[in-house]
Amino acid sequence: MGRDKRNEKRQQQFTKWIYAHRLLPAWQALSFPARDAYFHLQVRCYADTKAARNNNGEVFRSLRDLSSDMGCSVKTAGAALADLQAKGWIVATNPWQRGTDGTGKTATFRLTMLPTEKRAATNEPERWEDGHDYPVTVYASYRPKPRTGRKRNLKIQNPPPPFGHTTVPE
Repeated sequence: MGRDKRNEKRQQQFTKWIYAHRLLPAWQALSFPARDAYFHLQVRCYADTKAARNNNGEVFRSLRDLSSDMGCSVKTAGAALADLQAKGWIVATNPWQRGTDGTGKTATFRLTMLPTEKRAATNEPERWEDGHDYPVTVYASYRPKPRTGRKRNLKIQNPPPPFGHTTVPE
């Protein structure tokens, strides 16, 4: 085969997408924004480095930047990161720090399905079971609340007539 001259000056970043990961129950339990956020974090493993090295364990993306990458709100991006932590796809290596004077830092993450420079991949999503989530250490407040009482809160638009009472159409 000859050279592909069209792709030699490509500027986009690409990441390897492993089909076996998509078949895991932990992947199928993720929300769609969480899947998109994982893709953006995986691209950041290689895009933020000058050399062609893996910076897994030091992957960072602020909620504002991640939400602009994903095209969603900041709360949705935070919920996606919390969902990824709960299913074991990412682990926080350093928590975020609030800094009103300009010293704030965003959280850094390690993607568990990729190796770091010092250790092999830990593969937590392979051990995840439904109902047994991992602890969420960063962005836990963005996690959506369970909707168990939703049916009670819905208003009945057209309540049925009381028992034994019939309505006659006019």
